[in-house]
Amino acid sequence: MRSPAIGYEEPPGFAYRLQEIVAFIGSALEQVIFWLACALLVFLVVALSMQVFYRYVIEQPLPWSEEGARFGLVWFSMAAACIAAREGQHFIFRWATLVLSEIQRFWLRRIVDTFAVLLLAVILKYSIDYIDIVAGQNASGTGLNMQIPYAAITFGSASLIVIYITELLDALLSLKTGAMFSKRERNEAAIYGQLGATPTDKKI
Repeated sequence: MRSPAIGYEEPPGFAYRLQEIVAFIGSALEQVIFWLACALLVFLVVALSMQVFYRYVIEQPLPWSEEGARFGLVWFSMAAACIAAREGQHFIFRWATLVLSEIQRFWLRRIVDTFAVLLLAVILKYSIDYIDIVAGQNASGTGLNMQIPYAAITFGSASLIVIYITELLDALLSLKTGAMFSKRERNEAAIYGQLGATPTDKKI
C-alpha cells in the first residue's frame, strides 16, 4: 500500500518508489523510537513514584531509583529529540525566513539539514570514543555499566542522522516526483500559511 503523498498525479516511477522506501525507513524508525520513549516514560513514573513512597512513607529510600530515573531521563530526552526532529518541532526562527520565497526556504532547510548531519556525525564519533573510556566503570546505585547511560548519546545522534538524511532525500526526490512524504515539511507549509507567508511563492 502506497503511503499518502501530496501533489502526486503521475504514474509512480523509480524516484517515487525510492521515495516510498525512504519514507518507510523514517516512519519505521519513528515508531521504534516512539514506543521506546513510551516505555521510558512509564519507567520514569514508576521509579520516581517508588522513590517518593519508599523515602517518605516507608522511610527506607531505594538505592537505585534516583540514579535509574536519571539515566532513564537521558534516554527519554534523546528519544524525544528524535521524534521532535521528525515532526519539525525543534526551535526555529521562522520570522527570519518569512521574507524568503518558498523555493528559497526549501533550499535553506536542505542546507540546515546537511550541517545538522555533519555536526551529529562529529558528536556520534566522540560519543563512541567516550563509551570505550567508561567501559570499566559501574554506577554506584544501579550497578549498571556506565556504557549504558552514555550510549543514549550514541543512539540519539545516530538516529537523528538517519532522520535528517531521510528528510534530505525525501526533499531532493520531491524535486523529481512532485510528492512530499515528510510530515515535517507538511507542518512547515501549514505553519508558514498561518504566519502569512507570501501566497505568490513559487511551488517546487
